[in-house]
Amino acid sequence: MLAIVLGTRPEIIKCAPIIHEAMARDLPVSIIHTGQHYTPELDEIFFRTLRLPEPRMNLHVGSSDPIKQITTMMQGLQPAFARVQPSAVLVQGDTNSVLAGALVAHKMNIPIAHLEAGLRSDDWSMPEEGNRVITGMLAELHFCPTDLQRRRLGVEGIVEGVHVVGNTIVDAVQHYADQPISPGFFEKFGIEPGRYILLTMHRPSNVDDPDRLRRLLECLTRAAETLGTRFLFPVHPRTEARIRSVGLWETYEQGPSFILTKPLGYIELLQLQKHARAVLTDSGGIQEEANILHVPCLTLRSNTERPETIEAGGNILFYETNPAALVSSIRELEARPRTWPCPFGDGKTAKRVLDILLTKKF
Repeated sequence: MLAIVLGTRPEIIKCAPIIHEAMARDLPVSIIHTGQHYTPELDEIFFRTLRLPEPRMNLHVGSSDPIKQITTMMQGLQPAFARVQPSAVLVQGDTNSVLAGALVAHKMNIPIAHLEAGLRSDDWSMPEEGNRVITGMLAELHFCPTDLQRRRLGVEGIVEGVHVVGNTIVDAVQHYADQPISPGFFEKFGIEPGRYILLTMHRPSNVDDPDRLRRLLECLTRAAETLGTRFLFPVHPRTEARIRSVGLWETYEQGPSFILTKPLGYIELLQLQKHARAVLTDSGGIQEEANILHVPCLTLRSNTERPETIEAGGNILFYETNPAALVSSIRELEARPRTWPCPFGDGKTAKRVLDILLTKKF
């Protein structure tokens, strides 16, 4: 029995190919959902859209400060593992759910498999950096997207159980990106293909400081005016709360530069990426998706744990709030041929992961 611990939208998406491949091979799987993401837009819709079985258990931890959230998860995971009796626990990425799952599995002497292992930003102000480093220290199997992560784990003294398998996001994008678009899809957002820029933004470094948030929104507004475009902005709940707290929600909801929407389902978001003029994001997963779809990506951060996207030529970092510099960066990206390679594999990552897991008799 393989237990898969997940709790957020990216984990659901990236674990989906593993779950489907395990089911195809009749490998028993128990999904344990921490409930870290708990709104229908960030949770239920992804299980339906990706045709995943219902979680065996949902801990419903919800949103709280990180220490309380991780503690609550651990208290719920211990009896969950005791009930399921897994022979291994698989965690994906670098969320609080990942850290909680790894810590409890370690204390219960259950082998840990870490999907998307070895990513590092070297920015310890990011909560995710600690989560992924500690999980890497505890895991028995490390499934790395590229050789870069294998080398990085080696520097940290982790050499046993390391496998370069690609990234399951390629499996997911290849499977879902060509789904037919429903009639009126773009019209409901008031946009035309190729005439908008997709924006996602949720990281504390961008939205928690009111002054930076104001400056960044103003920078985006001025850039949209210069470029003659609009930002289609599916707004994460915590980002909406921050924008409302500084009294700017109505300003941007009614302004000409932004189209604000609720969070979207995975297939909808893929279609909007695929047909965007460019993507601006602080999300790690969307950097990968844009690279796979050959859409120019500008990452609103000073660093990234996905440097392969920059080396390939489809992504650049931008952490300023200068409108002229932002316009220049977007135009630089748009001028590049959309022929960069995908460094994250061939869409067969889930098959490789299951081959290894079954070899280990998990």
